[in-house]
Amino acid sequence: MKMIQYTIIALIFVLLLSSSEVVLSKYKQSLLQELKVTEESQLSSRALALQSVIDRNFNLMASLEAYVITGYLQGKNDQEVMDYIEALYHGAQSSTFNLIIAPQGIVKFVYPLKGNEAIVNWDLIKDPRENVQQQIQRALQTRLMTMDGPFKLLQGNTGIVARKALYQDGNLWGFVSVGVDLDKLLDDAGISGMDEDDGLRIAIRNPGMQAFHGEDDIFQKNPMSEDISLLDGKWELAALPQESALRSVQEQIVLIRFCFLLVLALGLMFYFYIVRQRNKLSEAVHNRTQELRNTNEDLTAVNEELIAGEQELQEFTRRLQESEQMLSYLAYHDVLTGTYNRAHFQMILKEQIVYNEINKTSLAVLFFDLDNFKMVNDSHGHHMGDLMLQEVVNRIQQAALPYHTFARFGGDEFAILLEDCSNEQEIRVLCDHLIEVLKPPCLIANRAFFINASIGIVQYPSGGMTWEALLKNADIAMYMAKKESGSSYVFFDKQMAMNSVSKLEMGNHLRQSLERNELEIVYQPQVDCLIGRIIGVEALLRWRHTTKGYIPPSEFIPLAEEMGTILSIGEWILRGACEQMKAWHLVIKQPLAISVNLSVRQLHDERFVEKVAQILAETGLEPKYLEMEITENVAMQDEQLDALRKLRQLGIAISVDDFGTHYSSLSYLKRFPVTKIKLDQSFIRGVQTDVKDRAMIKAIISVANSFQLDIIAEGVETEEQANFLVANGCSKIQGYYFFTPMNAEETLIILEQNLRSKLLFLNSEVPTDLNNDQ
Repeated sequence: MKMIQYTIIALIFVLLLSSSEVVLSKYKQSLLQELKVTEESQLSSRALALQSVIDRNFNLMASLEAYVITGYLQGKNDQEVMDYIEALYHGAQSSTFNLIIAPQGIVKFVYPLKGNEAIVNWDLIKDPRENVQQQIQRALQTRLMTMDGPFKLLQGNTGIVARKALYQDGNLWGFVSVGVDLDKLLDDAGISGMDEDDGLRIAIRNPGMQAFHGEDDIFQKNPMSEDISLLDGKWELAALPQESALRSVQEQIVLIRFCFLLVLALGLMFYFYIVRQRNKLSEAVHNRTQELRNTNEDLTAVNEELIAGEQELQEFTRRLQESEQMLSYLAYHDVLTGTYNRAHFQMILKEQIVYNEINKTSLAVLFFDLDNFKMVNDSHGHHMGDLMLQEVVNRIQQAALPYHTFARFGGDEFAILLEDCSNEQEIRVLCDHLIEVLKPPCLIANRAFFINASIGIVQYPSGGMTWEALLKNADIAMYMAKKESGSSYVFFDKQMAMNSVSKLEMGNHLRQSLERNELEIVYQPQVDCLIGRIIGVEALLRWRHTTKGYIPPSEFIPLAEEMGTILSIGEWILRGACEQMKAWHLVIKQPLAISVNLSVRQLHDERFVEKVAQILAETGLEPKYLEMEITENVAMQDEQLDALRKLRQLGIAISVDDFGTHYSSLSYLKRFPVTKIKLDQSFIRGVQTDVKDRAMIKAIISVANSFQLDIIAEGVETEEQANFLVANGCSKIQGYYFFTPMNAEETLIILEQNLRSKLLFLNSEVPTDLNNDQ
């Protein structure tokens, strides 16, 4: 019998030991995987920072090229050119070591001169260094921007150089180049000198070459890696975790294994001790009577049951008390921030209204939320948003604001109850103080976030006699504050309530506008003055309300965006425009393209590109005859970039509407697959009176030519405007000077109309194409 027991114990021991090793192995793997994920995240962050710094430095090349190609060197003395380069150098605030303009390959202009004296008047074409000659040849052959480095510069430091050969009238004019100091570049990217602190060992190299930063053997040890895209190549960025981190994991596993073995050994010793004592006791009581033993066993069992029952009752009582306390707390507190919740605020507001009615005092409710809080959640995750909400509550509670009750209503919405505040000026002072409390940047996880709040204010009893009315009207006032600007506050008045009801009615009617056939598509032709014919049309949306008549798009389009109905309306417009253009193709001699406005909300639809392809297939319109316009009043995100690229892959053209009025930049045109720029009519109106508008138009035309993009001007209403645009390189025009928006039947007639009378302003003879009826 004992042999069987010992065998079972031995098997259990072996099983526990083997199981522990399996668990420890999995735990070790999880620790290593967690370490790897953390290090990969750090490496990706470093790679992104380095890529951003490199792009920012070499974007200066576009400015140098534009300065030379557009002829700004003509008529400029050397000092004026150096002043421009100096302004460009200091304005960039980058890691740039020098900026160079080298006519015919001779370095004539260089800034800063200090530290670069060795390359003044240096002949790049005759440079004896082999790598420089190779880069020069690549620049001459490709006519594109090239990059070389890192290598030892003539100035004595190590750097990387971007060069581009410039041509005028087909002949080599010279070179422009940007030099970047390698050490400064790495410092700006946060890589140099920080590996130990971040727990990473980082190395960087050109593919197939020795590492120029960090230890070269890192690449031989199965490292984590990222690629840094350069102008005509790439860098390989590799990293390994610190040995100390790996040792820490191994030491932790060893310590756990030792503790487990120690516990297991103590358990075995205790077991054998118990077995031994039990055997002795068994022998001592073996001669006792069976009756006494049975009685003793019964009494013991009853006693154990009573003790267990008492302990269970005590534990149940304790848990019940804790549950009651927790439920009482949760009923009136916000779990995330610890402050009061909506239920508590409503209860207090009801009580204070009764108190104010009896004592004839006043109160006010401040209702506010955080501007662009959804963007924080979407971009950085809900955990980051929760931390921001906790920071907001902490700041308000520590600011000693003279409020009666402060509560979070849910999401990013908060409410503050003020007592005895009949003076409107006192409320304004408190709101200003509240905005100042939230104004400093919020530092969360090494990121800075700026908090703006839109505040709606309602006073009792003028703003409502019940708690429901007060909260509803405070919400309306907050919405009005949000429409004005960030970090503002608005007092409720009765006109706001009327406007809110009117907006609700318009929104409800807009939802039914498609079913009621109130929406219609009109078309405005686009003309190329140089070839003298219509080259396309733009599809525009109009709403004729059954009772209010014509409603401008500027009023109902934002409402459709806010309500989400823009998705169904946008799909309806796209389908109708494609069907109409396909019908015109069957009757007109020259196939035209049609332009359709695209909402950014449509790009959020994961099936949007699929829907566009389906509409083209169903209508039979070829993708090359469809152009989609994106308005640049919303900064595009990477997810929209993917959708636009897929549209371009289908063959659909992409144009930027209202260019130059909001978020446009050279990087905007570089990142997005844009094929055309539309000059905004706000610039066109000032052609005859505003020198700055004329200069802006010329600059945008120059940008379009540099990026090899089509350009068209919209909103052209006079012959003088059209003449100025054509004279400065923008021959494609859309506006009332030629045609107003019209229905499909009227448009078909216009497509066959002669344009000779509208093009007499041209200095040259009227194009021969004008003799046709196109």
